[in-house]
Amino acid sequence: MKNNNLLKFDLEISKKNIIGFIRKYIKDLNKQGAVVGLSGGIDSALVLKLCVEALGYKNVIAVMLPERDSSLKNINDAKKFAKELGVRIIYKKITSILSFIGVYSLYPPTFFFKKSFIEKYVRQKRKNLSSRLRKDIFLANLDGSSDKELSKALAFYRIKHRLRSTILFYYSELNNYLLVGCANKSEWLTGFFVKYGDNIADIMPIISLYKTQVFSLSKYLGLPDYLLEKAPSPDLIPGLVDEELLGISYKKLDLILSCFEKGYPADRIIQISGATDEEIKKVSLYMK
Repeated sequence: MKNNNLLKFDLEISKKNIIGFIRKYIKDLNKQGAVVGLSGGIDSALVLKLCVEALGYKNVIAVMLPERDSSLKNINDAKKFAKELGVRIIYKKITSILSFIGVYSLYPPTFFFKKSFIEKYVRQKRKNLSSRLRKDIFLANLDGSSDKELSKALAFYRIKHRLRSTILFYYSELNNYLLVGCANKSEWLTGFFVKYGDNIADIMPIISLYKTQVFSLSKYLGLPDYLLEKAPSPDLIPGLVDEELLGISYKKLDLILSCFEKGYPADRIIQISGATDEEIKKVSLYMK
């Protein structure tokens, strides 16, 4: 992989632009503050930090909506970071709602087993399903499939983000606050999000940043190591992390996406990103 400047950007200018963007929409829409759904991941933490920089901690609410399968570390990290920033925290478990709908009847209760066993079980299930479908599960997800096991898995995890979206809008409207979303450019271009879930908000201030750039800006703004050093995960099903689901590292993915954006040919993309031809084809399928 050759050294390149494709993903480099002016961190200070980016910070100022995003802060200005948030302030503009608060003013234009006559809102009194911002609501951010805080998961314990790097994207929502960065958005929360930028909202505090833009509006002051008294005008920002961090809403946490964990459920049965949420990582305890993510919950604790989110609480800790919100307290460090001094923002108001709204904490509501959505387990009972999901249980009432029947979501948890699709998969066994996790509290009966050790975390390591659950993660191993989930990874094996994913591997078996991918083998049967003869393609990555994420790609099968994008393409659509009549496979009953895949349909069950999609129903199981997608409703979690969609329910959260509804609750986040409730709190934003209740307080006349702007709902600030946390989607990044890597997710947006590849479809790595839940439609009508985490892609819904009043504004998306980091939508122009690739995932690796999200980490760069987060580090620049002084976000703590306990957030920066975690492997990104959707935190919807135990044992799954972003890069396993995508089948490629974010570093390679972002370089490939940036090359596509600039219209580079395949041989140059391979030279710049260090990706294989198969990985490049996979990313191109994600973008369709």
